[in-house]
Amino acid sequence: MRFVFYPLRNFHKKLLLFSLVILSVLHLHAATVNVSSLSALQTAINSAVAGDVIILANGVYTASAAININKQGTATQPITIQAQTIGGVEINGTAGITITGSAKYIVIKGFKFTFNANLATMASTTSFCRWTRNVFETPGDGENLLLNGNDHEVDYNTFQHKNAMGRFIAVRGSGSQIAQRLHIHHNYFYDQAVQTANGAETVQFGLSGYSMSSSNSLFEYNLFENCAGENELLSVKSSAVTIRYNTIRNCPAQFTLRHGNFCVVYGNYFINTPGIRIFGDDHKVFSNHFENCNPAINIGNGDGEVANGDLLTVHDRPDRCLIAFNTLVNNTTNYVQSGRTNGLGATFTTFANNIIQGGGPAASIAGPYTDATWTGNIIYGTNGAGAMPSAGYITVNPMLARDATGSFHLQSGSPAIDAAVGTYAGIVADMDGQPRSGTLDVGADEVSAAPVIARLLQPTMVGVNGADPVDCVPVIASADDGNVPANVLDGDFNTRWSASGNPQWIQFCLGDTMKVTGVKIAFFNGNLRKSTFDIKVGYDTSNLSTAATGLVSSGTSTAFETFNLAVPVTGRYVRIVGHGNNLNLWNSYTEVQILTGTALAAAKAAPTAETVLEVYPNPASSQATATFELKQPTVISLVLYDYSGKVIKNIAAGRVSAGRHTYPLSLDKLSGSTYVLQLNCNGRIISKKINRL
Repeated sequence: MRFVFYPLRNFHKKLLLFSLVILSVLHLHAATVNVSSLSALQTAINSAVAGDVIILANGVYTASAAININKQGTATQPITIQAQTIGGVEINGTAGITITGSAKYIVIKGFKFTFNANLATMASTTSFCRWTRNVFETPGDGENLLLNGNDHEVDYNTFQHKNAMGRFIAVRGSGSQIAQRLHIHHNYFYDQAVQTANGAETVQFGLSGYSMSSSNSLFEYNLFENCAGENELLSVKSSAVTIRYNTIRNCPAQFTLRHGNFCVVYGNYFINTPGIRIFGDDHKVFSNHFENCNPAINIGNGDGEVANGDLLTVHDRPDRCLIAFNTLVNNTTNYVQSGRTNGLGATFTTFANNIIQGGGPAASIAGPYTDATWTGNIIYGTNGAGAMPSAGYITVNPMLARDATGSFHLQSGSPAIDAAVGTYAGIVADMDGQPRSGTLDVGADEVSAAPVIARLLQPTMVGVNGADPVDCVPVIASADDGNVPANVLDGDFNTRWSASGNPQWIQFCLGDTMKVTGVKIAFFNGNLRKSTFDIKVGYDTSNLSTAATGLVSSGTSTAFETFNLAVPVTGRYVRIVGHGNNLNLWNSYTEVQILTGTALAAAKAAPTAETVLEVYPNPASSQATATFELKQPTVISLVLYDYSGKVIKNIAAGRVSAGRHTYPLSLDKLSGSTYVLQLNCNGRIISKKINRL
């Protein structure tokens, strides 16, 4: 009997063990986990594996214990912790979220945080985590978000309504090394009440003890409005930070390079704010737009010299700073150095190829300003040149005009065009994000036909509800037969776009709002049949107006044929609607060119689709990951284009299941700097711009 019993017991034990192993193995596969309490959220986090998506049901939750995250996803399968819908979950209380240990590839998405300040923190040992589409409104003294560790991303968040000491974001490090390779972009910083003590910057990037370490971080496309915490708005206390394409509007606080060296500041818009103040060495400040500021640019008057052994906490004397290709309009004070008792001033400063129009004297220098270079500047309508030597400028009308975006651009015939003096390394782009090459224009604007990728930001472009401003794919179509729409932009008359049906359309995004005067089309088999089509133009894809109807090709040529509009129409999108040809219902073009006048204005971004396409990391070097989630099975295509619209690679195509889908993107053999990834979900187009490092 005993002989029979024990093997049976062992069998049950083995069966139980086998079942546990199977369950354990099954959980190693990514899952979507729905929870409806903070305790269940913590349990799901504790059990999470790479690729898991943990969704907290909409509602208001009170946290009395910290939500601790110490898990590791991967680049292709991050662990996502998100609200059921964006903004649908509010977490208040006396505890918050702590990302600890060696956590990496964690995504925090869609929450409204109203718990006490100082409770959203990250350890210096964390990496590759992302905060996206959240609202931070955490009351009391302290930081809304303490950002630490390396390779993190903070994007499309809204930081608002702060009425206490502390910062919206504080960046820290470990030892003497600042956090590295951060990407902070498309955030909205709004409504920060003035404080009476030091320590209420809107964003503080480092501390003096980190200032000699390089961050190599990117701070871009962020909007600051009505932030007045203290005299410093963005206070950079680190070396090697790139700050570009941000808008600072109606903020009575300065953008300050306070400690550190080798920072690059370009393409920013300063409107009705005290502008930028500069301390430290070897900074480059170029292609920035200043209007109604007091002052616009403040070159610091140092009270110490770190290179000579002075403490890191001093106002380090600015040495070898380049201030060039900026546009300053109607500023009470334009370029200034303030007085300081026993001040050390600044040395070897280059002030070159700037436009200063209106306002106070062009330059006011009150401290030592030794071995300076003044060259190539244009001043017009100011209250004199002030301290600027006569050899450093000419007085001429630069022919600036405000466009529909609200900023000042050069007009045709401006004497600033191709008038820059000297050669300066690293002047890579103008205030619109257009590349600078050849003989450069004076001021922040480089007249160019290149795509506009930056402009004065509005609240609709950033923050939790911000539409992605780079969803402009050069060309898409209603359908194709394998001859894809990008073929009409490849310069090759042997390739084509084709789609059968009445109607079928092909649509072009111009990148900026243009005056459309017509189109040029080369028709496939255009010498054998006549094609009929209409032209529609609009600011976004849901509001296209008919600009021409019933147009017909000649039927005698495969070369370009020109179709001019009777009346030019302004818009960002051009759609050619085909109605087939005189032989069949095929619409097929080998090449298309949109005829335009001068770029006029930024348009509203196209509405984003319900399905979200995400790329991480972005900017990327050799490898990135594309992720999207489908609510039901559908037909998709995922295509990588270069910025001209040429297909680089078809990533995926066909019918796929519901759920989360992840695809690797190899960028190591690509030579360009900007690409567009397009997801077509059964006719719904979603796009994402990829910047390559």
